Amino acid sequence: MLKKMTAVLLVLAVLPAGAFACTAIYIGSNLTADGSTVFARLEEYTSDEGWPKLFDAFPEGAHRAGEIYTGCYGFTWTFTHDSYGYTAFCDNNSLGVCPDCEGTHAHTPYQAGGTNSRGVSVTATETLIGKEAVKAIDPYNTETGIEEAEIPTILLSEASSAHEAMLLLTSIYANAGTYGAGSVIVGDSNEVWYIENHSGSQYIAVRLNTDLVFVCPNISAIGLTDLNDTENVVASDGLIETAVRAGTFVGDAQAGLIDYAASYDNAPDSTYCRLSAGLNALFGENVYPEALTSSGIEGSAFRISNVNLEGKTVPPYANIRMKGKASIRDVMAFFQHEPISRQRSLETHIFQISDNTVHGTVEWVSMADDRSNVFVPYYPMATTEVFRHFHAETAMPEHTSERPAEGLCYRMENGTWGIYPDGWRNSWYWVFSMLEHIARDDEATAVYIRERMDALQDTICASGAMGNPAAEICWQTALDLLSEFGR
Repeated sequence: MLKKMTAVLLVLAVLPAGAFACTAIYIGSNLTADGSTVFARLEEYTSDEGWPKLFDAFPEGAHRAGEIYTGCYGFTWTFTHDSYGYTAFCDNNSLGVCPDCEGTHAHTPYQAGGTNSRGVSVTATETLIGKEAVKAIDPYNTETGIEEAEIPTILLSEASSAHEAMLLLTSIYANAGTYGAGSVIVGDSNEVWYIENHSGSQYIAVRLNTDLVFVCPNISAIGLTDLNDTENVVASDGLIETAVRAGTFVGDAQAGLIDYAASYDNAPDSTYCRLSAGLNALFGENVYPEALTSSGIEGSAFRISNVNLEGKTVPPYANIRMKGKASIRDVMAFFQHEPISRQRSLETHIFQISDNTVHGTVEWVSMADDRSNVFVPYYPMATTEVFRHFHAETAMPEHTSERPAEGLCYRMENGTWGIYPDGWRNSWYWVFSMLEHIARDDEATAVYIRERMDALQDTICASGAMGNPAAEICWQTALDLLSEFGR
């Protein structure tokens, strides 16, 4: 995730540490305890200054056939049919001014992930960084290219299957180009596709199988790939040629083999601490050091490939082992590991897909730091209204260099102070952010809050409570905790 109100960062050769720090995970159905397919992502922002999120259900026909949608940064889309209903996280422009582009036109800024009424789940805004030499050959289209946060809006509105969503997105990449680099996961009960782009119009998509697990912490997750495997790989026509022209190509052009990450990815070493945390969480032991860098791990240890050690083309795999089959609670715990979750976390969504029925997909949602949080389950295909506090409107917080003499405020990492906006007690994001802010100042308090949240999560999972009733239980527990701390 990279907020474009700080778009000047895009011109830098390497983004500063912390400018983007989302983490995604995929676990195939053969590797989960209940046989469901799971993919998920935590969304994070540059700092912990406070960035209120909304979670809502958008009705069928919210966009009409022929309607022209204009996003934050110049991309437009003409809807081919009345849009499907869908759930989504987004930033809050409900007060009239978009916090991302400062525009006042009608749009849904920074929709980051959700599921539509046809059972298609999408997670986007996982920012990547392309090599400068590649971008010089195939530059981003910052005038009319699709921006990463507009991807869920278009795909969830238009696509009736994961395969259709993948083809739609890659056609947009090829024809309109992209505003920046990123990765996207699209899935339904039939298949899941993982798509990466690192330049203006070049892309690669890999179909994920049931025996595969991978982690993407803003680092390319695609390694050595045989592009001739058209059953499992869809790639732009110029993928190899562009890297060859840039002088970055690694592979065998005549054989159609490309080490995609080596040819295109430019992730800084600052992102590898989250790769280490993620792999260690899956392994169940600390195999990799906290201060992991790109030189400390081979790409073949964690990246997706469809070429085995003998050079033969095989179904996509990744050399990541797990301590055992993962439960949904294991996936939640994954996102509670530091530094995957931390003060600047905004929201996390987990898609758990079992079958193609209306109750076959469960979307688990949380807001703020997962270490002081709880996940609420929804059946997104059957959801027309979410808990009111998920989409409560507030202004953006104000900031001051010195602690205010009156009112509620929170300390930020840079030593300055944030002031809670009016109406914060109605907002799920702000109430759970308050719990995280309380936990910052005392380790014993942090442990106490985490234990209360874990017990609550166990209750939600065991009871089978879903949707708004489950949200009501969590909300009341959060308010009770705030009352305990005199807030």
